[in-house]
Amino acid sequence: MQSRAFSGLPVIGLLTLGYFIAGKFGLLLASLHASASPVWPPAGIALAALLLLGYRAWPAIFVGAFLVNVTTAGNVATSLAVASGNTLEAVCGAWLVNRFAGGTTVFDRPQGVFKFALAAAVSTIISPAFGVTSLALAGFADSTNYGAISLTWWLGDTTGDLLIAPLIILWSIASKRRWNRRDAVEAGILLLLLFVLSEAVFCGWLTISARNYPFPFVIFGPIVIWMAFRFAQRETATGIFILSAFAIWGTMHGFGPFVRETENQSLLALQSWTAVLNITAMALSAAMAGRRRAEEALRESEAHVSLAANAANLGLWFWNIRDDKLWVTKQWRRLFSFAESEPVSFDRVLQVVHPEDRERTKQLVQQMFEGGGGEYENEYRITRPDGSTRWMAGHGSVELDECGKPAFARGMSRDITLRKQAEDALRESEERFRTVANAAPVMIWMSGTDKACTFFNKGWLDFTGRKLEQELGNGWADGVHREDFDRWRDIYGNSFDARQPFTMEYRLRRSDGEYRWVLDSGTPRFASDGAFLGYIGSCIDITERKRGEEKFRLVLDAAPNAMIMVDSAGVISFANARAETVFGYSLSELIGHPIETLIPECFRDRHAGYRKSFLSEPSSRAMGAGRDLFGRRKDGSEFPVEVGLNPIHTTEGLSVLASVIDITARKQAELEHQRQDMELARVGRVAVMGELAASLAHEVNNPIGAIVANASAAQRLIAAGKVGTEELTELLGDIAADGRRAGQVIQGVRNMVRKGEARRELIQIGDTIHELLRIVHADAIGREVKVTDEVDSDAGQVWGDPVQLLQVLLNLTINSFEAMSAVRPNARRIVIRAGRNGNGDILVSVRDSGPGFPSGMAEQLFEPFFSTKSEGTGMGLAISRSIIEAHGGTLSGENCHDGGACFTVCLPQAKEDNSQAA
Repeated sequence: MQSRAFSGLPVIGLLTLGYFIAGKFGLLLASLHASASPVWPPAGIALAALLLLGYRAWPAIFVGAFLVNVTTAGNVATSLAVASGNTLEAVCGAWLVNRFAGGTTVFDRPQGVFKFALAAAVSTIISPAFGVTSLALAGFADSTNYGAISLTWWLGDTTGDLLIAPLIILWSIASKRRWNRRDAVEAGILLLLLFVLSEAVFCGWLTISARNYPFPFVIFGPIVIWMAFRFAQRETATGIFILSAFAIWGTMHGFGPFVRETENQSLLALQSWTAVLNITAMALSAAMAGRRRAEEALRESEAHVSLAANAANLGLWFWNIRDDKLWVTKQWRRLFSFAESEPVSFDRVLQVVHPEDRERTKQLVQQMFEGGGGEYENEYRITRPDGSTRWMAGHGSVELDECGKPAFARGMSRDITLRKQAEDALRESEERFRTVANAAPVMIWMSGTDKACTFFNKGWLDFTGRKLEQELGNGWADGVHREDFDRWRDIYGNSFDARQPFTMEYRLRRSDGEYRWVLDSGTPRFASDGAFLGYIGSCIDITERKRGEEKFRLVLDAAPNAMIMVDSAGVISFANARAETVFGYSLSELIGHPIETLIPECFRDRHAGYRKSFLSEPSSRAMGAGRDLFGRRKDGSEFPVEVGLNPIHTTEGLSVLASVIDITARKQAELEHQRQDMELARVGRVAVMGELAASLAHEVNNPIGAIVANASAAQRLIAAGKVGTEELTELLGDIAADGRRAGQVIQGVRNMVRKGEARRELIQIGDTIHELLRIVHADAIGREVKVTDEVDSDAGQVWGDPVQLLQVLLNLTINSFEAMSAVRPNARRIVIRAGRNGNGDILVSVRDSGPGFPSGMAEQLFEPFFSTKSEGTGMGLAISRSIIEAHGGTLSGENCHDGGACFTVCLPQAKEDNSQAA
């Protein structure tokens, strides 16, 4: 069944309307009973609709049938029964056609037409069974006429299926026929002739009318044959429909050979004739369409064969042995230089075969005949009229007749001159290769696609002292040292399967029985078309080089530093015993692996660029001048190193020998020295603070003493009751003066400590964080803390004192260092983030991976003299918050949900109207 995309209420409505109109037209021709017409187009409409639209269109048929019958005869019950019968008839017919006749392609083959007719005849039994029975039971039909009414009903539905359904289906399917002017003229003549003959037989409009003569088959048979032979099924169905329309009109008006005593009998006779004529015409048209398709397929097949033969430079031939007639294609004539009109026979072909191949070719054909047929192949030369010689390849087969004698042969010939020339050139090339290979100072081998060796040069055979027959295949592998055999087999097999070049070293037995180290290099061979041909390789004796390398290894193993050699691709080719100790890897875990294995992950991406830069300008120098270098052990720990680089030029290319020194002890000594310096500085600061306190006490003591003395004098005067206004005013003035003098002393000390007033300027918050990272870098390394920053590109800027803001962030970072002292080293992390919040304010957070602070102490931490550390003063966070608040911001702290503490500074974004003095 074909699926249609145009289903929906509009289509259902149109189908219902069409069914109703056609039904009313059909009932106009009813005479035996108001509901039984010998002409019933709705049956064909319903069947075509279900085949084209699918079974979902049945409601339209049911509604249309109900409306037709309820407005004609009977009551609602009988109308529902009739509508049910009409709908079930259409559904059953569509199912039969879809199941057994190919659906909408039913008219492509004659057997499909007959299956369609049978499905129509069977399915249309349902409608009269429902309709006539319901009408008879309800008293709307005479039971004595049950058979006549049923026959009329059935024949009308059957004829409707056979006449209307093909017409609708074929016009609903796109036609592949392309019309031209000649087809249009022929169709016009056919329609005109059909009109004239139909008028003559059925209408009586013209003087040539032949009324009531029983020869419709004689008259319309040639017309139907003409339509079927010259046009497709669509045009044939249309012609039958037109003819039927004329016949119905004429019969209803008393014209034509089918007029009987009653109108119903006349129409029954006409519809029987129409059904037979339609089945015959449609079957014949389908047969002709099938023949046209077969002819078209044959033409296409012949064209494809000819095209393929020409493209492949093939000449096809067919030989009728009995008549000695040889049919050949144009390509064959071009190959053998035969003229278009020149006759071709077997003896004539033998004349152009080269004399040296002629007798052999003749005997081959004779053997083929005597052998009872079969196939044969032959390669031979021909001589063309211009004297040139060409190689031909022939392939043919002989078929026998019913007596077992050769009847005919068919085959093809093609020019293989280029192939023969290529084979000759290949043989010559192979001979040259053998000559060159045998003269080469290295051992050369070749293998085929099956991994087995097919060639060894003289140098190989002289080295092994064996014959070529002993080495071919896998025989040469007998000379591989048993300790190297498995490794050799794996490298060779894996490289061969991947079609990749390989280089390997192994020991091979020499003719004197000594095993010698050889360097074997192999590369895959491919044909010009990309086809894999096998491998070719060469071997050289590297025993002396291996001995030199062993001496070199002994020297490097005695070196106190880790010595590592890396090739130009960054792969470790050598490492001494000290390298095993320093990095914790065994030699087998180092050799053949990239040098980046020994570099911390955070530096690996950049290291490839450094290595490439060194190889472009190789020289002996220290690595990473001005940078702290670190190595990575097998356990993942990192340690400081010093690396010296030395370029080494070998036969395999440029390599780099790196001398690596573990400077962990030196760094620890430097840190200890730094710690002692800081302790001395702290002691110095304490001493200075003591001196400053003593100075401050000394300078302030005098004005305070004066204030106390004047205040005591004023108290005595007041107590004695002798105080006067002038004396009291004088004493209070002295007290105020001494207070101002004490304030000036304190301000002077403050200015000395602060070196002037705090100044404000425009600060890039990202620059402040970078400066912070620089300051804490060495301390972070000593404490084994990983400090990272995440600064947004638009982190922004603030107005403030850069020294004070830096001091706040430094204080928060140092606190985080101390909070993580009990955390394992590889888990110590600090992340410093900077960005903006939704209000545009700048946020800077310092987050660590420590244990955090006790719950409920978030605000207590910022109170003066409160500290969670036994040695702390409790003033750091309090001072830091006062500094941030002086800048118009806030400082807060909280524990992170996944561990650690986070302190956040929020500062207002700098505006254009801010000034440095603000």
